[in-house]
Amino acid sequence: MTLTEAYGRVAENINNTITSKTRRTSATSSQGRSPLPLRETQERALRRQESDLSSIEPSQPSSLTAKPLDQPLPVTESLGRRGLFGVVGGSLCILGIFGFLTFLWFGQGSRPEAADATRLWRFIALHNYFPQTITLCALALRVAVSFQAAACTSMIAAIVLEKHGAQRTQVAWLSVMRSINDGPLKLCGLLVSSKGIAALLRRAEIWLAFLIIIVTSALQFSSTLLLSDINDFTIVGDLNSTQLNDIFLYKKEDFAAELLGSQFISQPPVYAAFGETQAGFSATPSASGLSNTGLIQRSLLPIPGSDARSSVRKIEATSVVMTSQSACIRPQISAVYNAELFDLDETDAFGSITGTVDYKRSLESAGVENSGLCSDTSCEDVAFECPIPSSTAGWQTIICLFDGIVGRGGTIGRSGTDERIGPVSVDPVWDPTDGVWSRNTSVVLVITTNMDYKDWESITNTNNTLPAGNPYQEWQSYPIGTGKHVNISLCSSGFSLGRFDTAMNTPGPLREPQTDLILTSKTYSTTDVQRFLGVSEPQRSHFDRNILDLEILGTPASDAGLSPASQPAYSRPFGGNITVGRLTTAVMETVMYYQLTPGFQPNMSLSLCFFCTTDGYSVNPEISLLFNDIVTTTGRAANALLSLTTIIFSSVYYTYLSTLRVRHDARIMAITTVPAPGPCSTNGCPGFASVTTLLFVHVLCVAIITIVYIRQVRYSRHGNIWHSISQLTGNGLTDMLKEAQNAGDAEVERIVDKEYKNCKVKVGRQQAGGPIEVINV
Repeated sequence: MTLTEAYGRVAENINNTITSKTRRTSATSSQGRSPLPLRETQERALRRQESDLSSIEPSQPSSLTAKPLDQPLPVTESLGRRGLFGVVGGSLCILGIFGFLTFLWFGQGSRPEAADATRLWRFIALHNYFPQTITLCALALRVAVSFQAAACTSMIAAIVLEKHGAQRTQVAWLSVMRSINDGPLKLCGLLVSSKGIAALLRRAEIWLAFLIIIVTSALQFSSTLLLSDINDFTIVGDLNSTQLNDIFLYKKEDFAAELLGSQFISQPPVYAAFGETQAGFSATPSASGLSNTGLIQRSLLPIPGSDARSSVRKIEATSVVMTSQSACIRPQISAVYNAELFDLDETDAFGSITGTVDYKRSLESAGVENSGLCSDTSCEDVAFECPIPSSTAGWQTIICLFDGIVGRGGTIGRSGTDERIGPVSVDPVWDPTDGVWSRNTSVVLVITTNMDYKDWESITNTNNTLPAGNPYQEWQSYPIGTGKHVNISLCSSGFSLGRFDTAMNTPGPLREPQTDLILTSKTYSTTDVQRFLGVSEPQRSHFDRNILDLEILGTPASDAGLSPASQPAYSRPFGGNITVGRLTTAVMETVMYYQLTPGFQPNMSLSLCFFCTTDGYSVNPEISLLFNDIVTTTGRAANALLSLTTIIFSSVYYTYLSTLRVRHDARIMAITTVPAPGPCSTNGCPGFASVTTLLFVHVLCVAIITIVYIRQVRYSRHGNIWHSISQLTGNGLTDMLKEAQNAGDAEVERIVDKEYKNCKVKVGRQQAGGPIEVINV
């Protein structure tokens, strides 16, 4: 016989002995003898049990002696799988959901408009799944928190029942709560309604229970709290395919290029977002006075609306590209000047200047070589006649067109007396390879002065010889009177349009500047527009200017050719096969040149000053103020001419855009507004902060309760019901159990209270080795 078998038999005999003794006691009681009190009976049984145990050989192991009594139960036994899952698994679930919520709130990345956000964050945002996702996360949080609240209720009930005790009427509730409970609210109700509430409030368990109730209740509104952080969030969308207007729809029997007049220079400008090839350019003059912008390529977006253009972050399409360049030098001129009266009004005088420009000396002194303005053998002296403005508002500027495309019989001519142009040239008006000082550029004198009408009225002589000029950067400054000057720069500006496959993108937002000009006020600002066009000092990057980076990919392969036989009558001067694409850009080119060189006649001036009196072609006030401000504040006439060309390009292009009925494939990445949380840096995210605080308090409470439970409970097993029921024995509850066999809880509690037997009890052992039962505290 093994030791285990022997021990098993010994244990069995002990149990049989206790059972037989108990039966004899019961029989005696049934015969009319007074039954022994339950407590005395138990003591006798325990003494017999100890006597029987003493006969066992000390060398034989026994489970009653191998396992110490009243030691903390192992975690796997006191909490069990269900409790461990609720505490550990619930905490991991809460932390996981909290981590995911943190990702939703802060996963937009470091770049503006969530440009570098993860795919998952962008997927949720672009599909407007944030409200649903947050609601589901909040639901999962509530489930996990409620599950843990139930587990904490059981643990607190066990701690209170074993460590501190409770009123007799509450023992049954607390004991059952160790296994099955109604949540922390019932537990707190029992504790608060018990006697000695002041003592209870000094114990940590009651406050932990209160915190669990508060946090659990507050987290029921976690969805509402979190959704309060939802705002309109601007996010960059995916690259989507679309079609955009590209070229004219050519129908032989119904096609007419009746070119528009000169209204673009007099209408409000269009400051449309554009792409630019290079990150910066400079018109800072050299020591010899040459100011040159270099070759600038800009492309407009084939999108009509300002808001739609501003929403673009990347576009791959066939677009019209303007290649342009402007340069200025100090002129070598011989001239006379006079005072003029405006409309015979003797109180409104301005000036005029008449003379010749010596191309040879001007170009040589600036270091310009191989100019197309000169013939193979010599350079000419070119005559000019220009007005000079007067104003009481400081320096004012005009440009006087006297040569180049207007004076040398360029490829564009004017027919009739109306403002229609014909024939339309399809050859490049200006070839960038010829340089900026070539015949097909517009050669102008940019004149700026600080003379007012009184200064001109004081000039009584006629044909006054212009004094020797003083060189200053790209200007020649001519003193006329005390502290009064007329500054003149000789400039050349050219451009050409072409269609190309392009890619434009920006790392940040686009913004088209808007001017707020009040015509009856002298208070205005063009600083924003100057920055946008890249002519402010210091010059900003494309990102700071809110424009796009332009990459020219190549020539479109989809242009449809027009054979000579299919050409309409008005276009026979084209002189060969052309494409509809080239026809489209040629029409826009011609209209643009007509704006910049009104009537294609020499000695026409553009009145690019608003607060001035002069004789010239009418220009929109916004354009005038911008041009004048660039010259006045930066001194760079070349930049002013480049800006003027860009503005006219925008106005002409977007007027014709709706006429471009043939559409080509394109791909666009644009921003969209979606409901999303944050950004917390600007909106504060109070909902997320509140839920974070509640979750932190909840997890902390769960951790504290679990630690105290594991270290202090001796007899409770979470999620087990039989041990809870079996421990409802002993003198502390015998009479109550009898009363409760056929009575409700309220009636039992009333009887106990009436007989003053609602004493304080707890679960424990009456003595070492004794049964686990309810004993008096």
